[in-house]
Amino acid sequence: MKTKLLVTAVATSLLSFGTMAEDAADTWVVSAELGALITTGNTESSSLFTKISASHQLNKWKNKYTFNTLVKEDEVVNADGNKESQTTADQYSLTGQGDYSLGEHSAAFVFGSYKNTKFSAYKGYTTIAGGYSFRAIDKENLTLDVNAGPGFTESETQDGVVESGAIIRSSLALTWQISESAKFEQNVSVEAAEFNTRTVAESALVSSINNSMQMKFGFALTNDSDVAPGLEKTDTETSATIVVSF
Repeated sequence: MKTKLLVTAVATSLLSFGTMAEDAADTWVVSAELGALITTGNTESSSLFTKISASHQLNKWKNKYTFNTLVKEDEVVNADGNKESQTTADQYSLTGQGDYSLGEHSAAFVFGSYKNTKFSAYKGYTTIAGGYSFRAIDKENLTLDVNAGPGFTESETQDGVVESGAIIRSSLALTWQISESAKFEQNVSVEAAEFNTRTVAESALVSSINNSMQMKFGFALTNDSDVAPGLEKTDTETSATIVVSF
């Protein structure tokens, strides 16, 4: 299956970066996020959000990996008029990016991602891309990184229709250090293919509790330009999580 081949290729490429760097300064930074919400009484629902991020710093390579999950169950009334618990959100995603330094503020990158969603326009969405990245703003409390390049994507709708083709992928990552204990993060990516344009935007306000623990309030949006009739083009997520760094 193409999806498995693409994911395997990306994982192999990222893992091989270590052997390509001589005298590498091998440094790992890992963080884990966890958020849960349970309501009872007139309305019953529960949701669980997790995210694991890891960055790997070598001599020339900087690699970043993320893994996200979201599961949500709501109480609904069935056709017989009885209340029952029903899963209304069930998804996970994997991403990986490796940046090879070309200078102080520029790099060549390779990127790969896979997202599986049961209650959305697309059941599966796989992307692999490569190109050029640079730091457009580099201030003490404000940075803006920009990536752009060609790639390939493969998607599968909930009805099992598979489409694939070349894309142009661009993204930006903004970090604003508001104070010693608070920062704002904004990430936006656009993947333009002939059959669909996918836009993902993630905003977050992060507040430090101590040296290893933070509180994070986030909002994420995913928009697909081409979806099946009767489905929404835009999915959103609002979250409050605890972040623990290792």
